[in-house]
Amino acid sequence: MNSPKEINVNQDLSSKIQDGKVTVIVLDGLNGKAYEAEAPEHGRTIIETFKGDFSRIHLESSHKFN
Repeated sequence: MNSPKEINVNQDLSSKIQDGKVTVIVLDGLNGKAYEAEAPEHGRTIIETFKGDFSRIHLESSHKFN
């Protein structure tokens, strides 16, 4: 499972760029934290909040047939 990981908000984000991958980064200004998760190759990524607070990331994956 691809769980979001907390990352250091003071680091240079250019180090997070990986060739051939898409990474979703959530900056939570309410709690002063940042999280990253790898986006699915084919699918949707939904950021969910609850009462204005970051709650979860939904990663919906699928397979594309040609």
